[in-house]
Amino acid sequence: MKVLDCACLGYFTTTPKEAGTINDIMQNHNQDIWLLIASKILKDSVQRACVKWLADELSLKTGDPSMKLIDRISEKLKGDDTVSQTIDRMGKTELYADLLFFHRFGCVRTASFYDSRFLTLHGVDILEDLVITMADGIARIFLELISVDSNMSNEIDASGLVLCTLSTRALQRLRNEVALNQWIQQNFESVISMYEDRFELSILCSKTLEDPLKSEKSVWLKIFTLWRLTTAPSFSYMQISQVSLPVKRTKELRALSGGRYYFSLFLEFSDIAMPFIKTIFTKVSNAVSFFLVYMIGRSLGLVFSGIRQSLGWK
Repeated sequence: MKVLDCACLGYFTTTPKEAGTINDIMQNHNQDIWLLIASKILKDSVQRACVKWLADELSLKTGDPSMKLIDRISEKLKGDDTVSQTIDRMGKTELYADLLFFHRFGCVRTASFYDSRFLTLHGVDILEDLVITMADGIARIFLELISVDSNMSNEIDASGLVLCTLSTRALQRLRNEVALNQWIQQNFESVISMYEDRFELSILCSKTLEDPLKSEKSVWLKIFTLWRLTTAPSFSYMQISQVSLPVKRTKELRALSGGRYYFSLFLEFSDIAMPFIKTIFTKVSNAVSFFLVYMIGRSLGLVFSGIRQSLGWK
């Protein structure tokens, strides 16, 4: 949850230089440059949020954050495009860019595929998905920083900061699982969502914990707890849920290349060939079943006839 807070802080913090650049884009109406500016804003927001989070962790653990270590981490993150590449491979670059433009200027950019009604209706869900994507990218960057392969792990360990209580083996297992899930999501699940004309968005849902008194089944326990308040305070927590947003994604589907393009062709081929495969499989299974039943029935009949003849039954 702390990562989400830092991601929100990084997103909603815009420097005066960035604000001036955005105003220039608004005056020039250059859509290609706006995509680059939006990508740079997201990259800077992730870097700012990641540094802020690590600084807070240093202050919490040691009481005095090491500015030298924070500066080293900040310099290392300047060339990190992990989150931008993830957003681009998920096909959400223009979706987030249109949201930023609409959030900043209150109107829709000229080359946008989404109208103002769409952004107004689903803007909150898209914004929450953006913040969660940024937080997920920050967490992955954090795993890379403290992993065995990182050149920053020795400096972090030397500072006396314990950012993770997992063992090295458990940490590497978690890192590999995260990398594998990301690879599957980017190369397969994202292509399926494009082909099915939908966006998979992660949103925040508020859940309320049930009153423990309501789940107590013992009458004596209820009698002895009558002194408690009848209206116990309710506790709520945030949970990440998945929603599907139906949107035409023909442009992203046509822009696929490499293995993702061949996987989209495989999906199209499977849609064409699957009815024929199912029909052939049904015919073959019926033929095999008939043959086995016929042969087994004949064999059992012959065996029974032989037994009857050997016993002299009529």
